[in-house]
Amino acid sequence: MKHVVIMGGGVAGLAAALRLSRSAGRSSLPPRITLLEASPKLGGRVYSFAHALSDSPLDNGQHVLMGCCVAAIEYLREVGHEQNVERLRGLALPFFRADGARSRLEAGTLPHPLGMVQAFLRYDMLSLPDRLRILRVALRLRSMKETDLAALDAMSCEAWLRSMGQSPAAIDYFWHPVILATLNADHERASAKLLAVVLREIFLSTPEAADVLLPAAPLGELFIDPAAHLLELRGVELRLHAPAETLRLDGDRCIGVEMKDGAFLEADAVMSAMPAWALRRVLEQTEASTALQVKYDSFLPSEILSVHFWTSRDLDAGSMSGLLDTKLQWLFAKGRESDGRYRYSCTVSAAGDDVPRSAGELRPLLLEELRLICPDLAGDELLDLLPLREKRATFVPAAGLEVVRPCAETAIQGLFLAGDWTATGFPATIEGAIRSGYTAAESILTLFAGNQS
Repeated sequence: MKHVVIMGGGVAGLAAALRLSRSAGRSSLPPRITLLEASPKLGGRVYSFAHALSDSPLDNGQHVLMGCCVAAIEYLREVGHEQNVERLRGLALPFFRADGARSRLEAGTLPHPLGMVQAFLRYDMLSLPDRLRILRVALRLRSMKETDLAALDAMSCEAWLRSMGQSPAAIDYFWHPVILATLNADHERASAKLLAVVLREIFLSTPEAADVLLPAAPLGELFIDPAAHLLELRGVELRLHAPAETLRLDGDRCIGVEMKDGAFLEADAVMSAMPAWALRRVLEQTEASTALQVKYDSFLPSEILSVHFWTSRDLDAGSMSGLLDTKLQWLFAKGRESDGRYRYSCTVSAAGDDVPRSAGELRPLLLEELRLICPDLAGDELLDLLPLREKRATFVPAAGLEVVRPCAETAIQGLFLAGDWTATGFPATIEGAIRSGYTAAESILTLFAGNQS
């Protein structure tokens, strides 16, 4: 039986293990799989934790899926939790601006994609000419070929949008929140190609693609725990507190993993599902580092600040709301605690130094910006706050970066790469991570099938 060692127990590693462990029919038997995780928990940057402030586990950050996230939906279906998401059909998102203006972005009743045209035409945060210019971008996206998309990687989102005639108001009140939410980077730095890919997936594919999918359970209970349970049922060995030290090579072939405790795991294939910075540490003492030629320094971290908070009253803001001209960007309603308090969370993507980090500094800011939604909110109605920083939440998807994101297959025979930073064609998201795990797993199965023929 072939043996696969996966380094990294985040979503990419779990997705790869799921795909490999159900591969009967592709070869005589699914391979034996050992998944290594250096930390005491699975999930990587997707996890939940218990806290005295809440009845239920809190997430380390808010994750939002879209109807176009086909890999993530397949993953949830496999682990039995596809139903544990709240689906906001046709976007259905309210927006609140610092000057008091309000609007809603929601698909109309006309057949797709005309319903999305209605959504943009009704979005009265912008003048009618600006709304028509946004539709001009949509029309351009429909006609783009792959060569056109590839050329966009050399441009920032801002440069491309300005070349498409987008006004400062359209960029501030439509494009900027979209870019922050999907790419976790500001429009001056982010790749126009990635933006175009995401927009095509969301607005120009299927009628369901623009649906917003919000987790209806803690992330650990949705993505991590059921996957771990299923993998154990399939015989996958999950090792926690198991950091890899380096790889062992035999010429240009990877033959296994050297562990920090001195053990050696021989393998027919090794997959790294670790972040770029972690892979660099494992490879820096081996010839594989030179052979792979990964440009690690190009993958700069981008932070996300999440704030869980509780109020004594319902803000009546809907499941997800957008805030414009504010420090806070998105507000999520999380339900009611057993003692009657209402729980919410808000996020700040690409959080810079101008955003407060402590609960004391955040309280007056949070009160001020929540009053855009609930104008009579009193100071004593905002109860507890819990800010969380994920300093390495994603990489910055800078213009020009797409060409250096590595593929699943490498120059080292038997070594494969996964992770949201690899060449998924997507930003650093759960969807990208899962796609990368599936792609690397398929490459391993193809290798094994070829060896048998």
